[in-house]
Amino acid sequence: MRPVAVNVSTLWWGGLTVTYLLYGVYIAVAFALSGEGWLLLGVSAAALFFLTGSILWFLWSYWQGQDWTRTFVIVGLVLKLIYVLYLGHLHHFAFAYNLRSMPFLIAAADVVLSVYIFYWLMTKDARRYFTFRAGTQ
Repeated sequence: MRPVAVNVSTLWWGGLTVTYLLYGVYIAVAFALSGEGWLLLGVSAAALFFLTGSILWFLWSYWQGQDWTRTFVIVGLVLKLIYVLYLGHLHHFAFAYNLRSMPFLIAAADVVLSVYIFYWLMTKDARRYFTFRAGTQ
């Protein structure tokens, strides 16, 4: 049985990935319809689909318990924490938007979940789940 933290984080990050894909396609199509970006539409759409497919494949491997994904997630969460703390990403959202606005709430929820997942990945249960045998069970 998969841990709840793995299920929740996979669904959250997968949902964010698909949402960003749709938003990126929307921007690319809007730019192309303005008459300026027809040449870039195909290239940007292909890049968006490739990147989204790669992230979703990684999330599938993470959900299956592949041992190497735990390391990648830990490194990614540390980089995200540095980004948020160093650049003041949440601070920017807090002043650029209302504190109750959707972009700020999504960013804040993502940071809270990321801190929890980072903590959970350091526990013995997480190390046990992300072993070489976990993907075959």
